[in-house]
Amino acid sequence: MIDLPDYVKQGERARLFPVLADTSREGRMASIFLSLLPQIPSLAGAVLNTVGLRVGKRTKIETFTEVVLKDCNDTNNRPDGLLVVSTGKATWSALVEAKIGKSKLDADQVQRYLEMAKANGIDAVLTISNEFVARADHSPVVVPKTLLRKASLYHWSWTWIATQCEILSIQGDVEDKEQAFLLREIIRFLKHSGTGVERFSQMGAGWKDLVQAVTNNGTLKKTAPEVEEGVGCWLEEERDLSLQLSRHVGQPVEAVIERKLRDDPAGRLKAGVAQLVDAQCLTSIYRIPDSAADIEVNADLTRKTLSAGMRMKAPLDKKSTKARVNWLLRMLKDDDPRIIIRAHWPGRAAATQQPLSVLRDTPEVIQTENKDAAPHSFEVLLVESLGKRFAGRRTFIEDVEQVVPDFYDLVGQYLRAWQAPPPRPVKSRSTVDEDAITQETHDAIDEETPEAAAR
Repeated sequence: MIDLPDYVKQGERARLFPVLADTSREGRMASIFLSLLPQIPSLAGAVLNTVGLRVGKRTKIETFTEVVLKDCNDTNNRPDGLLVVSTGKATWSALVEAKIGKSKLDADQVQRYLEMAKANGIDAVLTISNEFVARADHSPVVVPKTLLRKASLYHWSWTWIATQCEILSIQGDVEDKEQAFLLREIIRFLKHSGTGVERFSQMGAGWKDLVQAVTNNGTLKKTAPEVEEGVGCWLEEERDLSLQLSRHVGQPVEAVIERKLRDDPAGRLKAGVAQLVDAQCLTSIYRIPDSAADIEVNADLTRKTLSAGMRMKAPLDKKSTKARVNWLLRMLKDDDPRIIIRAHWPGRAAATQQPLSVLRDTPEVIQTENKDAAPHSFEVLLVESLGKRFAGRRTFIEDVEQVVPDFYDLVGQYLRAWQAPPPRPVKSRSTVDEDAITQETHDAIDEETPEAAAR
């Protein structure tokens, strides 16, 4: 016999090898995942941290499946699992509802589970599916806010769970051999197409019409259904791409969201619609740990281009445009024809840009009309013209997921932000003059091409 919580009439321990009917794919997936949380504390800590829980040495995690609550006889109200986390005197619990494949969460079902949680003193309802959200406390479904006063609602995507597993493996956070073996097996399992774990792979049905509307007359209406659908799909891809980048660099990568919209998914969708209508662009920003700057990704419906770029401050200790450009060029290893350098200037001077390959030979060609001016910042962009592929529901997503990692591999990993040098000690007048001469020599070297400076 197993010790069940008082409010549970029937249930089984979550098993790594569940004995369930072949038709119960969701129950099997939930059981396999839940069974690993007590066995791999690092994994439990990584996922439970997103719902406000800390996993320590004294933490006890219990997971159950085939749960039937004592006051519920309706077979339609049987969640896929129950998660109970105890630390000392404090206990937190959540009903778990899982979907797999193309199955979507049902708002009415989630609402019933929230009511059940409230009635039984359960702290939360946790949903897992292939639907993406920006944060665990956001949900793919809309429920009355009154239901969230006594029980919280959280959501994880299967891809997000798989990403957390891969990051733990890449970083070597699981040292125990048995735990490491289980972690590798769950990664392999979640990657297999037969499990029903799916990534976001295509834009909505109205994407082609949306692109065509911009091509025909260049105007969009906020009320057009394809506009809201297009923005909604872009936000789903944003969440999926942040996970893909996390696996790519082995560190958590997050989408940068404006502060006032972080807790307002509906407001964020509305803001995205306004941007698409006004600028005919879709934009997302990604933050990679310790990188020189955030990566801004832009899909331009007018030009049918995708771009990824980083903007960084120019080295202010170098006086001339040529010296500042060469400082940047020395960090870039590959002259990919898609890479463009854009310089921003003081005052109202318009930005100027040139291909990276051109600047290698003539850095000063990017100079604005004012020959005495020097750029205060640079953008490094990778721009891909998609042509007909832009309007393809699948090809558009394929290209987004190719361009952004390409940019990081070619540019992002090499850039280092400029920092002002520390102040020098105050010296005699003659010493100061000598330092000025030394600085002029360094500036002269910087004005040479990177190849010449290296020689």
